Amino acid sequence: MVNDGLETMQETLKRALEELALAPELIERVLDSGYFLRTWANPFSGTTWTTVSDMMYGNKQFSSSFPIEEFVQYVKGEFTFPELPPFVILHVKSIDDIKASLADPRRAHYIEDGAFSYRGQPRSYTFQRRIPNPVRAGAEGREISVTAGIYRQTSEVYSFRTPPIERRSFRHFLRHLEPNNPAAWAASHYAYDTMRTEQHYATQTAGLDLTFEIETAIFFATHKMKWDQYDRAYYEKVERGEHNGVIYCFRFTNPTVRQTQYLIREFDLFKTYPPERILRQTCALPLFLQEERNIAITDLNCIIQLDPNFEYEARLTPEYMFPNTQEDRFYGKLLQLKDKYPEDLKNVVEYRWAR
Repeated sequence: MVNDGLETMQETLKRALEELALAPELIERVLDSGYFLRTWANPFSGTTWTTVSDMMYGNKQFSSSFPIEEFVQYVKGEFTFPELPPFVILHVKSIDDIKASLADPRRAHYIEDGAFSYRGQPRSYTFQRRIPNPVRAGAEGREISVTAGIYRQTSEVYSFRTPPIERRSFRHFLRHLEPNNPAAWAASHYAYDTMRTEQHYATQTAGLDLTFEIETAIFFATHKMKWDQYDRAYYEKVERGEHNGVIYCFRFTNPTVRQTQYLIREFDLFKTYPPERILRQTCALPLFLQEERNIAITDLNCIIQLDPNFEYEARLTPEYMFPNTQEDRFYGKLLQLKDKYPEDLKNVVEYRWAR
């Protein structure tokens, strides 16, 4: 379920669509797909107006602001909105190609300014809604998915009737994870540490994993996570000829995501056992609200697509990126606690080389 305010705005949209005589089954498809009625205001003139907005793309005007009469025609298949400019897709065969792409003067400036971030994946993902976004969907009605883990769905059709659920458990173990701070419970309410560690060691949250280091993005674009017969995880490098990886390159605006603000260099709460994994991955974790689940793609500068025969001798190894319990004492403490409380900490992943 969406929050109460958005439910109200969906009810307002429902009434508006009924007044425009849209068929009930189409209204249900619209609401299930996450559309709502938003009121805008001009701060200078005081003029207000309403448009149909999309809970995938928040307040991004070109992706989430449609005149209601035209939107109704679109839902009926009688109108097409003007297309947005296509994403810039860069096909690369080597690390040298990636470096050349990032050396573009504008991108180089963003990198120097700490305003360029990356997300590497072994493949791209899309989702399908009953009513796709009028300007973000491809020819087959599918939309590129770059959403925080809590908002992802595995069903064939994405539905906003399915509630996002966080199963975070680390707060229950704060006295173990930070034994030298008697006030850890109170301090946790003012620190991002519990969410950051949940995201990287156990449970998906509303944060989107990003990095400011291209090598980290390349690692995740060229390795796949797998499981062995003992239910332990490991990363395996994709074979040459089988690469399908992508690196999403972002320059976030309004709000910005800058290295000075988002790069995780230290921890407010976990001092006794610093979470080494997060530091090694040069991480950032901006948060996204329920009404802006896929808004990150509106700030894509480019998409780097790896050629199937991409060649690269990785500088980063799985053992470095996911250090063992001797190198990462926070992870060591987590696995000790998981042995004792397996049900409460079942989402904590154990890697082959962990202990």
